[in-house]
Amino acid sequence: MNRTFDPAPDYSLYGEPAASGFPDTLHIERLSVRSGPRRWRIASHRHPSLHQLFWIERGGGVLFHEGGESELHDASLINMPAGATHGFRFLAGTQGSVLTLPDTVFEPIRTRVDPDRRLTRLQVGTARTVPAELEALLAEHGGRRANRGEALAALATLTFVWALRQLDAAPGTAAAGGGAPARLAERFQGLLDRHHGEWHAVGAYAAALSVTPPHLSRACREALGKPASALIRERQMLEAQRLLAYTQAGVAGVAYRLGFSDPGYFSRVFSSRTGVSPRDFRRRFTSGAG
Repeated sequence: MNRTFDPAPDYSLYGEPAASGFPDTLHIERLSVRSGPRRWRIASHRHPSLHQLFWIERGGGVLFHEGGESELHDASLINMPAGATHGFRFLAGTQGSVLTLPDTVFEPIRTRVDPDRRLTRLQVGTARTVPAELEALLAEHGGRRANRGEALAALATLTFVWALRQLDAAPGTAAAGGGAPARLAERFQGLLDRHHGEWHAVGAYAAALSVTPPHLSRACREALGKPASALIRERQMLEAQRLLAYTQAGVAGVAYRLGFSDPGYFSRVFSSRTGVSPRDFRRRFTSGAG
């Protein structure tokens, strides 16, 4: 069944404005924390820069997404990429967990464990094993032990390895919004990962993919909910955040590395996209690191 989606609100965590930021390495909580008080219904929404993994131990319900509806049941596993519109109607008392990572933490993990970019697609499958990694994450996240941030990132890496293995092994695994547009959008994202620092125009990617720029943008809108131009800018800003967070490069150096000839223009673009200047982002990230 296909559904028509009104523009969905953007959230950081559900119910929190996207501009509220994400101060921790990652977040993990039981499904009942947000779903229970809302009578087990989560209205359609998006997380522009957060990747989520849902594990339903017992219970189920329905997942609503751009491609239609997917039934959920015991041992359901949902891989939810950033920017995908989704909502839920859970059975009352459903038990499980949801893991949430900001792109700056998720993308380095994905690059290592998922070079084929399977985790960039919305997927619903059945997990054949109980995820001990999620229980370990819940325990680590609730504590304040030394090297907590490093431990959380390591456990998250193991969790996504587990998720990939489960999705590979489950014959019923379905990718939402498949077809030619999804395949073209996936190829575009592969090029984007390699050339975001040198190709800033949609036309360059379209030419490499042997399609017209309007065709590429339509495919991206259908598969990912955004035009190609927006995805290019988002990828540049994601890389900018990584460089600011994990390297000592100055703001001007980051700008030049991403193909911006004017560091001042880069700073204005970064500020308009993130709500903070590059220097403030680095300061907040460093001071808030776990």
